[in-house]
Amino acid sequence: MRRRGLSLVEVLIAIVLLGIVGVGITNLLRSQMRFFARGTNARDARTVSRNALNLTRSELRMVEPNGMVYASTDSVVVRLPYLMGLYCAANTAMFVPTDSLTLVQAQYGGYAYRDTLAGASYTYVASTTALSDGLAATCLGVGLDTIPYGPRYIVAPAIAALAPSAPIFLWQRVTYFFAPSALVSGRTALWRQAGSAAAEEIAVPLDAASSFNFYTTGVSASSTVPSPLNTMRGIEMLLFGESERTSPGQTTPEQALQRVSIFFRNAVQ
Repeated sequence: MRRRGLSLVEVLIAIVLLGIVGVGITNLLRSQMRFFARGTNARDARTVSRNALNLTRSELRMVEPNGMVYASTDSVVVRLPYLMGLYCAANTAMFVPTDSLTLVQAQYGGYAYRDTLAGASYTYVASTTALSDGLAATCLGVGLDTIPYGPRYIVAPAIAALAPSAPIFLWQRVTYFFAPSALVSGRTALWRQAGSAAAEEIAVPLDAASSFNFYTTGVSASSTVPSPLNTMRGIEMLLFGESERTSPGQTTPEQALQRVSIFFRNAVQ
């Protein structure tokens, strides 16, 4: 008995069917890969902005209105407190303990103090004179209790005559600005520079539309810079985070907008 084989027509039909199934599977895999790539890139775009917001939000919240130095839609300069304390006497202040890494990284720019009188505002003094260690006895002698857990007693130069317990802090000059990235060619980055230290990119890549807006009341932000600067109540940051790579089938990177409002310390009206 002879076994009957496949005819040429049957072979051709089988090849065509396999081709159709193969094309369908290939298209499905390509679609899934594009979907996965877009999802990954979109997540990366959101992460770019979120990482920067964690830092800027914690720092800018410490600024008070008189701490503003300069502002534009692509740059802000602030005097940022990093060590808080109380004035004692004889140019000596008692400061609460703070993270040692913060002290090492801080670029001392001066100190600020406020009288205990009602309605008094902070006075900023720029100084490059090195600080020296003070004595606990100077603070105990005017009736101030020692701050627990190792306070720091620091002598700052030529502090005005203040009442004991007047608030005082050390500050550093910090600049945030949008500028072309050195890490990702052709993209924008958010940079941070403390004092005269080298600037560093804290968010990249961003779209060039990223900017700062400003609050003069607690209602809405505007791109108009308040005048005078101490009438500013807060900053709105618009960060258009982008993915580093372009998704397959797309001509532009994935983008995610992060918008955050940061109001200055004791400045909301």
